[in-house]
Amino acid sequence: MFQRLYAMINRYVILVIGSGPRMMSIFYWPSIQIILWGFFSDFLLNNNLANSINSLSFLLSAIILWDVLFRAQLGLSMTFFEELWSRNLGHLLITPIKTSEIILSLVITSFLRTSLGLIPAIFVANYYFKLQFFQLGFYLAFFLLNLVFVGWSIGFVVSGLVLRYGQAFEELAWAFIFVLLPFSCVYYPLQALPDIFQIIALLFPPAHIFEGMRQIIDNGQVLVNKLMISFLLNIFYFMLAVFMFKKMIKSCRKKGNLFNLGE
Repeated sequence: MFQRLYAMINRYVILVIGSGPRMMSIFYWPSIQIILWGFFSDFLLNNNLANSINSLSFLLSAIILWDVLFRAQLGLSMTFFEELWSRNLGHLLITPIKTSEIILSLVITSFLRTSLGLIPAIFVANYYFKLQFFQLGFYLAFFLLNLVFVGWSIGFVVSGLVLRYGQAFEELAWAFIFVLLPFSCVYYPLQALPDIFQIIALLFPPAHIFEGMRQIIDNGQVLVNKLMISFLLNIFYFMLAVFMFKKMIKSCRKKGNLFNLGE
């Protein structure tokens, strides 16, 4: 199993390293986004347009955490799409490689891509904008891991839909996550939403995660109940997404259309 898993991850790494645009999407965009939003935040603070000195930390911490979710989802979806674009998925599935091993390799590759892109961005934010991102302490790892799992869940759902309904659904890789954005309470508290939107927001992990982040930065209070709710919701959605993805692969196998997918 480990040799097959290593072969899959090595394949994805080689695909990324051999492409300048792919490397740019990993390293360039996260850092440039932090810089742009950082200058915007500084402008607000310097012109007394922000309510408190914590505004910069609120905004940049929210941007970094949201980018973790976005990069995890996009990293998984794009890695899987490489198999579709190259018409290689059918070849993989007639080898001894199991579906569970493909899933695990996608997860590991997505984690590596997300880490490589965001670690430099976090240090850029700390150096240039004095962001106290690490004041989240032990809970920082919990927030990051939960958001990565949200991204993976979305990635598997999108990949499964593309697998089942064709490449017309590839746009969901970018669109789906922005449908979730208004309900995630990334840049504003839950109370800012209308009542019906608050109910919808609480059905998804990001709202609980970002509410917890704001509480820690604002007054050092840890909302353990929100952390546990986000964790349980993540387990449920991730298992559901993986189950759906496996069902889509099984359906395509039965219909014999795996070799028809591609550019």
